[in-house]
Amino acid sequence: MSSFLLSCFMLGCSSDDFKDVDGKAPTIDLVTDHIQSEVGRAFKISGTITDNDGIRSIRLENEQLNLDKTINLSDIYEKTLTSYDLDYSFKTPATLTGDNFAIRVTVTDLGGRATESTILLTMDGDFTNPVFTTVPDANITVLIKDQTKLNLRFSVQDDKALDHISVSIPSLNYSKTITVTGKTYNYSDVVTMPSSVGSYAMTISAVDKFKLTTTQNCTINVSEMPDFDKMYLADVSDAALLNSDVFGVPAVIDHTGAYTYTAHYYSEAAGTKIRFIPQKTDFSPICFGIDPDNTSLLTDDPDVSQPIVLPTGKEYYEITFNVKTGKYSYKTYVPENPLPQAIGSDYLLDPAQPQYVIPFQIGLVGKGLPGNDSWSPSNITPLIQDKDNPYLFSTTMSLAAGTKMEFIIHNKHDWGWWDYCFWRFDSKTDIEKCVWKGGDNASVTIKTTGKYMFKFDAHLKRAKFYPIN
Repeated sequence: MSSFLLSCFMLGCSSDDFKDVDGKAPTIDLVTDHIQSEVGRAFKISGTITDNDGIRSIRLENEQLNLDKTINLSDIYEKTLTSYDLDYSFKTPATLTGDNFAIRVTVTDLGGRATESTILLTMDGDFTNPVFTTVPDANITVLIKDQTKLNLRFSVQDDKALDHISVSIPSLNYSKTITVTGKTYNYSDVVTMPSSVGSYAMTISAVDKFKLTTTQNCTINVSEMPDFDKMYLADVSDAALLNSDVFGVPAVIDHTGAYTYTAHYYSEAAGTKIRFIPQKTDFSPICFGIDPDNTSLLTDDPDVSQPIVLPTGKEYYEITFNVKTGKYSYKTYVPENPLPQAIGSDYLLDPAQPQYVIPFQIGLVGKGLPGNDSWSPSNITPLIQDKDNPYLFSTTMSLAAGTKMEFIIHNKHDWGWWDYCFWRFDSKTDIEKCVWKGGDNASVTIKTTGKYMFKFDAHLKRAKFYPIN
């Protein structure tokens, strides 16, 4: 931390009718003379003020910050204060330009004597932990091969500057710490694993220059091909997109039999490419795709597997595959489950009063939604129906990092009535499916500032919420 000389000087003198106790100027003992902050963030000016003659006022000034605050203690308190704990919070303007600002602190006592100190405010503070843009799941499986190995890859970024990353697998005596320069780092290494069934704890940490730390704890399971409890469909090719979503990417599919899985998926465009992964955050160590040496089968090797290409768009597909045999098939189908009510059709606000009718509409209801914090069906964030697929709905919104949101999907009702038509979710924070008239409210925190898309498929009962900029 850079230093800044604290300057103090005495000003003024006692008035004719004031009786000095010691005739000395006030003393300012600041917590720090250098505050590191950032644009648009609140900071605190703290310290202890003392004066045996009594403190009259404290003034805080900086023209560039539009800061000019006088705390008149003699007006606020009936009793004369000889000691005062200063704890003043101020938020820097969002339009602030510049990197450093000198804040003048002036304390005046009842005798008119003043002491001045200066605090240096700089815009180089860091309050955000590093973020893994790709990282292994909390539980991953490594398949036993002739040479069993884990292709360990992860990426990390920080909004200011990284300091170092570390990886540790204690039971394998694997430990690495790497000093990092810059805001991003990509780690890649091949870890040799025992070719026998076992589990191994791994810890990955990223630390920035302000010692803010992000850690991922992972269990590596070495085994023959397991009958995975969960499997996911990935329609993206970049692992970073598996991690940047709020929820819904990749999409969970159904476990329909021993080693067998069935995916239902809407292909918005011809040529959509899909693969399947048992871990949610990366295509390694296992990714099921077409084996280039035998295109009638799937392989589990992420380095060679090729995506299944869905030939037509604007259609629903059913894809079935077996992870043990590698056999797979797909076909198109037409959904048979209708919507609760056609969008735009007459909706009775009260069936007993048919004169009160509005067009039927669904949307998001909750708090933290842009321009909509009411938690009332009378004020929904509308979901727009896709022109080609009546089951598909979406909306876009601009969100700031740190925004906390809670919401469900519900129909609009001008009087704020509930329970006609709604979907919640299978979890508050680890959302994979929508639940018709059940489940939990979504409760999420936005990680990165930007524009986001929320998509909801009423047939698949699936939603995804992800950045689009």
